Amino acid sequence: MCAKMSGWKAMLVGPYFPYLIHKTALKIANPKQRRWVIAEMISMVVWIGIVLAFLPYKFMLYHVIVMLVGQSFTGFFAVWTVHHDCEPNHFIARTLRGPIRRVLTFHMFYHVEHHLFPRVPTCHLNQLAERLDEAAPELQQMRVF
Repeated sequence: MCAKMSGWKAMLVGPYFPYLIHKTALKIANPKQRRWVIAEMISMVVWIGIVLAFLPYKFMLYHVIVMLVGQSFTGFFAVWTVHHDCEPNHFIARTLRGPIRRVLTFHMFYHVEHHLFPRVPTCHLNQLAERLDEAAPELQQMRVF
């Protein structure tokens, strides 16, 4: 959904995006996955309750607020930046190249590589990218930046 919007609209949808992810997950998950999603949601509520119970410790409240704000950017960073203007057939996602970009993004924007080989750990996606550049160089045309 966010990939088909303009960047600023994806940012505006941001606070609503985590709700949509959880709603969709509960709808399409098998029973085991559904239990896991519910357990995660309960743990978030418990954590926020603990923080509110210990409100004199301001750093904990700060942590919760920062995490909520960060979560509100998921639709933009995790979806829009790596999927906008991509095709569902060949150019399914964007990628990045270059050692400085890799460090700046914590190796997190090798998204076409992630879609093609989802079981490869993040720390090895740059090696996979090098191999893909030899086998299918056109896949690096769509870049995050």
